[in-house]
Amino acid sequence: MMPRPRTHLLVLLAAICVAEPLTTPNGSDNEVLKHTEASLTKSQNLEVENTIGNFSRTEQGGGPAATTAASFNTTSTPAPAPTPTPQCPGNQVVLVSSEGCGCPVGMVNIAGENCACPVGYTLQRAAGCLDVDECKGEGPGPCSLHANCTNTPGSYLCKCLRGYLMGAGGCQDIDECALAEVTGLQACGSGADCRNTLGSFSCSCPVGYVMALDGHSCVDIDECSFEEQCRRELGNVCVNTPGSFVCQCQPGFRAEAPACIDVDECKETPEVCAGQGVCENTLGSYKCVCQRGYRGNGTYCEDENECASGRHGCDTNARCGNIIGSYFCQCYQGFNGDGYSCFDVDECALSNGHCEHNCTNEPGGYSCHCSTGYQLAQDGHNCTDVDECVVQNGTCEQVCTNTQGSFLCSCRPGYQLHIDRHSCVDIDECKLQNGGCSHTCTNTPGGHTCSCPAPLLLHADNISCVNVTSCDFRRGGCDHVCTVRAEGLLYCSCSAGWELGKDLRSCLDVNECGDFTNGGCEQLCQNHPGGFNCSCGEGYVARTDDTTKCQPVCDPPCQNYGACVAPHSCDCPAGYPGPGCSAMCSPPCAHGGTCIRWNMCLCLPGWTGTGCHTAVCELPCANGGRCVGPETCHCPSDYTGPQCLSPLCTPACQNGGRCVDVNKCTCVGGWQGARCQIEPVQCQKPCKNGGVCVGLNRCRCASDFTGSLCETAVTTPCVPPCQHGATCSPHNKCTCPEGTAGIHCERLTCPVVTTVVSMARAVRKGVRESYVDRCGPLGVQLCTKYRINQARVYLQAYRVGYRVQCPEKNGR
Repeated sequence: MMPRPRTHLLVLLAAICVAEPLTTPNGSDNEVLKHTEASLTKSQNLEVENTIGNFSRTEQGGGPAATTAASFNTTSTPAPAPTPTPQCPGNQVVLVSSEGCGCPVGMVNIAGENCACPVGYTLQRAAGCLDVDECKGEGPGPCSLHANCTNTPGSYLCKCLRGYLMGAGGCQDIDECALAEVTGLQACGSGADCRNTLGSFSCSCPVGYVMALDGHSCVDIDECSFEEQCRRELGNVCVNTPGSFVCQCQPGFRAEAPACIDVDECKETPEVCAGQGVCENTLGSYKCVCQRGYRGNGTYCEDENECASGRHGCDTNARCGNIIGSYFCQCYQGFNGDGYSCFDVDECALSNGHCEHNCTNEPGGYSCHCSTGYQLAQDGHNCTDVDECVVQNGTCEQVCTNTQGSFLCSCRPGYQLHIDRHSCVDIDECKLQNGGCSHTCTNTPGGHTCSCPAPLLLHADNISCVNVTSCDFRRGGCDHVCTVRAEGLLYCSCSAGWELGKDLRSCLDVNECGDFTNGGCEQLCQNHPGGFNCSCGEGYVARTDDTTKCQPVCDPPCQNYGACVAPHSCDCPAGYPGPGCSAMCSPPCAHGGTCIRWNMCLCLPGWTGTGCHTAVCELPCANGGRCVGPETCHCPSDYTGPQCLSPLCTPACQNGGRCVDVNKCTCVGGWQGARCQIEPVQCQKPCKNGGVCVGLNRCRCASDFTGSLCETAVTTPCVPPCQHGATCSPHNKCTCPEGTAGIHCERLTCPVVTTVVSMARAVRKGVRESYVDRCGPLGVQLCTKYRINQARVYLQAYRVGYRVQCPEKNGR
């Protein structure tokens, strides 16, 4: 007996496993099952045996002959006689235990002849029917996109993901938010907003809340712990509320959600700073300052002289001119610029500065200079010749002759010019032919003289000598007086103030001032030929009664019986020590006072005291005021008035308020605030058309109205415009006149009479035409209708008049 092949055992085990009944668990709504339609019976076990037998026969015989000889040798009994093998239809096989054909184990009959694997299995040759893994592969597989697929023997199982529910079309999203509302459950915590998402949901919090750590509930945000809009550093208070916060504002701030907004007093009350003061808003308040160009405390402002104070931007080469509230700059002559920046102009670059000779540029101007030998004329431009001979004779010793731009030196007769061209050298004429003298030649500077020995006299030709015996010929050779004595000799004498010379002929001047008597003059003696004069020194004049005596001169002259004892020095009586014996007061008399005696002033009315420096105020100055002039008080900064009795408020009280004490105002008419600057919210006449009273008789109007009481509607052009003479009313609404209708009064509801006024025709073209009407307002107005050709424009035009005829009211 041959051993059974191992292959037969494997096939048998497989058949036994397949033959076991297939059970499929009951599926829920989320599961889909496939299973076989029938379980194996006992007959199927026999078919397995037949199949095994067939397989054995096929292996041993390899054909029909081998099949008939094959047998299962399970016992030692001899095999029965072979039986004929039936012919099976399709792919059926001969059953072993029974006659006839059938399907192998694990396969089912289909269409009567063929055998196939059940649904969920596939035929794998010798292995038989194997389970198909439907979940294997890419993509969602047989299940939907939102489900997990699980393979089972002969089938598969679909299970929806969390947040999805199996429906007719597969796994569908569960709206947890709607489900919570229906069931009464809470998907999100209190105050949170639920928003459904695919497969899940999310919770969010409204403004003013933040999500809690559980991810579902909302917790209120305490904005006051970090919110800065209330400006708490200025005293404002922040109060937290559920989902928000409110600000409790201090005076000077206005609560406008969600913050405290500083009240701009300067914008709401522009007139709070009067005069030249400018209002500057501050946090919670305001202050008044002077405009640029003014100085003061903001309430009282006066013009600032920037030129005097030096707070200006003018160039150093510019003139600063003060004007009320500002100043101007103007460059000096010779400079160009805008006054704030000036640069020098080079006048010499243009026509040599109109100078005749030389031009020199200077900062802010120029100067003309002349060449050597010339001097600048009075016009400052032209040059005139300098007469060098006028000053120190041009350095010439004797004769100077002026020339253009220079000069020449020459000598008088008897001299010759030195090599230095300035000095002169005497010519000794006696060395040449004895100077022409008959007897004695004596050289003199610039000439020579001839003389004769006694008793000879020089002839009239001043050269030859003659014997003189009479006073008739040249006075006997005497200078002054010739006398013939008894013995016949000539005698010469001199006039008063002269004395006879050694030659007993010439007369010499007598110096009367040279002796110890000084010529009898008290101060100065001036000698001159034949006499002398007396004069006085500086500060003296000659006496009228004796010209040789001098008396002092005093300027100013001595008054009040004072005596002039020395030049400009008076011997004054007591009480008059001033210049010229005038009265003198120390300190000097002020404010028009007159010094009448030593330190005694005669003051004008309103002044008194030493030197008239003390003002007189009959009504005393109060509150620390000081009398600075007749009936004039200089008050401290907190008071004013003739006697400094009126207190001052800085800034000044506004809106009719009265200053009753220093910086204390009493307000009227409902005004409030330290300076009565806070406007009362009261309107004597109520605001109309939804306006709100925001101040004293001031209304804040809606956007469609204006006026002091919001009584006037704001009219804006309607878009598109109203037609046929309609008027545009508020809210872009047209008010139609009688005979028209429509949103923009574009329809005419009454008969219209058309009158052709004029017509102009042109050649018509056989092309498509279009028309445009442009009409004026309703009434007897002219409209122009243009016929526009696509090839040419204005082929035809005519004018028509429209007049609406509506039936009159009251049956007319």
